[in-house]
Amino acid sequence: MGDFEDDIDDAQLIACLESNEVSMLTRPNSAPVFIAPKRTDFPGFPYPTPYPQQIDLMRFFYASLASSKCSIIESPTGTGKSTTLLASSLYWLLDHNQAVENHLSNLRNFLLREASQSTDEPDWIAAHSRRRAQRLQLNKEMEPLEASQKARTKASDIIKRANEVKILTEKPNPRHTKSVRERISLLPEAADMHLGKSADDLFLPETEVLSARHASDQLSPNIDENMEDCRVLQVIYCSRTHSQLAQVVGELMKMKDLSDKVTVVTLASRQMLCVNKAVYSLKNQALVREACLDLTCCKFRAKDDVDALSDYLLGTPLSAVEAASVIRGSEGTAIEEPPVHACPYYANKKGLPLAQLVLTPYQTVVVPGIRDATGLSLRNNVIIFDEAHNLLEAVAASFSAAISYTELLSAGRLISAFSDYYRSRLSAISVLRLRQLNLVIMGCANLLDGKSKGLRAQVRQRVETENQNSSDEVVYTVPDWLFVSGIDHINLSYLVEYLQKDRCVHKIAGFGKWFGGRNKKDVKKGTKAEENKSEFGLSLSDCLQKLKRPPTSSVQSLNATEQPAYKRLKSNETDNVPSSATLKGASPDLESSGPSLFALLSFLEALVKNDLGGDDDGRLIVKPTSPASQHQKQTSADQMAGCIRFIILNPGRYLYGLDSPIFYSLTWHFSLLDVVKEARSVVLAGGTMKPFEEFTDQVFRPAGKSESDVTLFSCGHVIDAKRQLAIYAPSFSPGGVPWDFTFKNRNNSRLIHECGEFLIEVCKVVPGGVAVFFPSFDYLSAVWTHWNSTDLFSRLQMTKKVFKEPRSATALGQVMQAYAAAATSSRQGACIVCVIGGKLSEGINFNDSLARCVVVVGLPYPNIHSAAMREKLRFMNERFAKCQKDGRTVGQVFCEAMCMRAVNQTIGRAIRHARDYAAVFLLDQRFARRQLRDQLPTWAQDAITNPTPRLDQLRIHLEHFFQRNASSSR
Repeated sequence: MGDFEDDIDDAQLIACLESNEVSMLTRPNSAPVFIAPKRTDFPGFPYPTPYPQQIDLMRFFYASLASSKCSIIESPTGTGKSTTLLASSLYWLLDHNQAVENHLSNLRNFLLREASQSTDEPDWIAAHSRRRAQRLQLNKEMEPLEASQKARTKASDIIKRANEVKILTEKPNPRHTKSVRERISLLPEAADMHLGKSADDLFLPETEVLSARHASDQLSPNIDENMEDCRVLQVIYCSRTHSQLAQVVGELMKMKDLSDKVTVVTLASRQMLCVNKAVYSLKNQALVREACLDLTCCKFRAKDDVDALSDYLLGTPLSAVEAASVIRGSEGTAIEEPPVHACPYYANKKGLPLAQLVLTPYQTVVVPGIRDATGLSLRNNVIIFDEAHNLLEAVAASFSAAISYTELLSAGRLISAFSDYYRSRLSAISVLRLRQLNLVIMGCANLLDGKSKGLRAQVRQRVETENQNSSDEVVYTVPDWLFVSGIDHINLSYLVEYLQKDRCVHKIAGFGKWFGGRNKKDVKKGTKAEENKSEFGLSLSDCLQKLKRPPTSSVQSLNATEQPAYKRLKSNETDNVPSSATLKGASPDLESSGPSLFALLSFLEALVKNDLGGDDDGRLIVKPTSPASQHQKQTSADQMAGCIRFIILNPGRYLYGLDSPIFYSLTWHFSLLDVVKEARSVVLAGGTMKPFEEFTDQVFRPAGKSESDVTLFSCGHVIDAKRQLAIYAPSFSPGGVPWDFTFKNRNNSRLIHECGEFLIEVCKVVPGGVAVFFPSFDYLSAVWTHWNSTDLFSRLQMTKKVFKEPRSATALGQVMQAYAAAATSSRQGACIVCVIGGKLSEGINFNDSLARCVVVVGLPYPNIHSAAMREKLRFMNERFAKCQKDGRTVGQVFCEAMCMRAVNQTIGRAIRHARDYAAVFLLDQRFARRQLRDQLPTWAQDAITNPTPRLDQLRIHLEHFFQRNASSSR
């Protein structure tokens, strides 16, 4: 009883809350206000004397962040844009944190002063009431400041400790393996959670077993709240590829004064960061994720080691990708154990809330599912999209999905087998959802097979008539596709919710792996038993067992020696069921069907997200299976080519959010965070951002940003373009052939031959490296084949060593390393043929001798004959019909802008700093049009030589150009 009588503080608090004085909670007029930081100098910039353009950009960007505004920044490729953005944003971050510390200190001092002034009043209860009221008034302002202060203190401690820890360089402790195993044995996941349960119970949707196994991967609500309280203010730096992010890390390491004061994390997928060989050797991303989640006691998940690696990665510029490479590299060497038994993926995830600088690809930020799984928060943080001219295309790709004919069959077999096996044990809702999933799969497969009937066939015929073109692809709107597929009566959002709830999709995939593996063993045992029976005959017990065998049940019919139940078709289910020949033709290997089920889920998720957006910009592109292959018993390559792709035509709206309460339940209890609205500032930066209206109209205005909320910046190049850059745009080859690389004429053998002859002449004059860019990989392959069929390639190889950009990203590093060595270390130099829009045309620096000459062959217009581009252009022309410019449709302007942005990015590969120089050839007669030349950067237009001299004069021009710049750059 005494405890309640002595609770004076609570009684006084109640009295205060009841008083009129506190009921009107307004901020005291005399309370200190936050003062935003200001700065005009940036001493930590990695180079002694920044260019004037860089100083202007840093001052502009700093002021924009200080005022919490969004920005669109255009800085020419090669002007150090990434370094400038990084330096100014980190200076603002550190200055802002210090300003917050000062503001918090001022608020505390204000409360102390107010408290001391009120002690002389006779009524101490009233004085205490006023102090409480003031505290309550400022509490909402002080609480987040104190939480961020606590998080910054933790981050500072991590930085101080990081230099003392060398967990990735020191030799492993011989006792380490034993201690790790001991710790793992104590983990709750390692306990036998399935005690008393049979193996097949684990895959039922009603059980909570797998949910408990995967609980460690999902943060509990309490942990989420604590992590939110302990988050620091973050600068989230996004780029297109990991190679571009690696260059940003390299620039950060040059800024010692800044890198030593901030915590850094580089986000990547499980596939890139996994260090468990049994998992990352699976290669397929879906398989890696599934295997990672299935591991109950991975030796790299010990908490102490993960915490240690997390702190180490936060406090040093070393990225998690590099850490994973170090740990993987220890395998197969003299070192029996890796230097640390810790998973970089979970170390990243653990340290993310305390990372002040976050480096990540676009996809992690713009895709809600990836963002939530990673634990990345956008609220009140700064988001920088570098190379942002690709942003809308990246968003469109991220929210698109595809599923092939073989994946549909594989997922259908798995779901049918699961339904048959647990037929008597599934709940009514599970039976309904699984049946609906089968109907969706069958409807999609029938659409690819061309088996629509009745009114559905009529609608399909109408759509195909409207889509008459040279390709065999058919474009459907979402409603038409749902109707023709026969699934317009099914709510797809319920199916997605069912598959996501309680990790049902993982359970079904796990069932396939377990049941498929068990069947393989049964087949081996059965084969061996049959051999024994054929040799010795049936025993008496076998005969009796055979006589006692009951009628085949749905479960027993799944034996490999009998017709599988999931291949049996039920005639009373629907008219959308594929033929038995179709299903029999597919491989019955359930063990590898998991990725197909995940592909189906991704496809359905994309449809649901588009439906919730309230726009009609979703399209489905159906590429049917070959009619000739439908009568074959075995699945052919033509059938594998059949697929359904879902694309979006208006990607801008996905950046400013989808507000729907239904969607919240479809993303593991996370809402689709609004990228623009949630962030403190969103910055779009690139070398070719004009026209700015495209980004303001599609990204910022729909999010409620006014013109005053968005600041614009554009600057010139750091070089003297007329002296250090020579651009030639000839209309004819030296042999008099027009440089006509239009789609109709570009395969002309004489044109390709003249192109090779001209390159040989250029390579004879140009020192160092020559980079040649073609419009596409297909055209590059055609040209490469023609050159190899003649003596052109051997002659070109005699002039300079020739390299070719590989399609595979894994081989790119080796090719670039060999090319760089040949271009810089040999007198002969080197030539590399690349693709515009490929890995080498953006984000890779061809500085100095790596590219003294860039040759652009043709114009990389998008393929308007493809079904996707044709539909996009039609959508744009209809939606924005009033926005026609100079008599051209919006679609024509879009194609031209898309083409010229790619050209401008390619030209910028050669000029990387103020003393760099290069020659550029634009081999297409269409460059003679003023309309196209006006879309080149201003600094590039000044360097065009008109008219282009004849070949003999051109050699003299080039020789003088390189001699003059070589002498001045020394």
